Amino acid sequence: NNGTMAKAIMHSEEDPQLTIPFSGSCIPQLAFGLYKVPADQHGEAIILEAIKAGYRHFDTATYYGNEHTLGKALRSSGIPREQFFLVSKVWNDVQKRGRVAVRKSVLDSIKAIDYGDYIDLYLIHWPVPGYFTETYKELELLAMQEQDEEGRGKILRHIGLSNFSPAEYEELTSEDNGSITIPPIVNQFEVSPFMYRPHDVSYFRARGMLVSSSKSLHRASVECLNNPQLKDIAKNHNSVTPAQIMLRWGIQKGFVVVCKSANPERMAENRAILHFSLSEEEVRVLDGLTSDEDVSKREQLEMERKLQM
Repeated sequence: NNGTMAKAIMHSEEDPQLTIPFSGSCIPQLAFGLYKVPADQHGEAIILEAIKAGYRHFDTATYYGNEHTLGKALRSSGIPREQFFLVSKVWNDVQKRGRVAVRKSVLDSIKAIDYGDYIDLYLIHWPVPGYFTETYKELELLAMQEQDEEGRGKILRHIGLSNFSPAEYEELTSEDNGSITIPPIVNQFEVSPFMYRPHDVSYFRARGMLVSSSKSLHRASVECLNNPQLKDIAKNHNSVTPAQIMLRWGIQKGFVVVCKSANPERMAENRAILHFSLSEEEVRVLDGLTSDEDVSKREQLEMERKLQM
């Protein structure tokens, strides 16, 4: 019974919000990522469990192939559209096909989700060299476009970036490219205590952007979760897991924290991170878990990936 479910989960007790730059509206800080969530009934059940656990912010992408599954779950939750914050992203091959293809991809996302005539936040998934500026300009136009003649609001409420380096942001905003008119509200990239790039975080924040941490649990690798310093910090807090410590770190850093689990108990656990705080010293220890070698390997990998696009 959808109505009963809606009543039971209408108000998420603990849902910290961040203020969106340049707009004053809010974004739920804890996001449920949909990478590898199957596009079938099983996927729909996972998303409904996430809603039940309290998630209202869902992060998908055209590349994930599950936008319609997300929409189906949202519609059957019985919860009004405006209580959700939905994010999707435009994929690389679409950027290469030009602006008409980008526009079609966005409209296809709205149609696939089929819950309201808008998306809260649309990102460029990767900065495809030679194409991302034109892609962004098309997203700007869509962010200015009304849903209908009655002017019920824009079809894209906000736009942003994903996997952009400072150099790519500089290229995007340079006057040579006919500088942008709508500032991106966020850059989503890999951030965790095991992949912490404070210079990049400071750079994007200094330009008025939120930082969204994809892979907040660093792919939840056994090696990371068994890290002695992380385990020691978890022991300082009663019945708290190393994974919860990593997520709490992201919350205290003021990031949008994206994580995913198909397990309902783990979903609840990933949200049960607001009843304790890390000390300044614990945060400092976690800040130091990333080595320079880790960062340069990751940046090399990202650069190679971009060159192959």
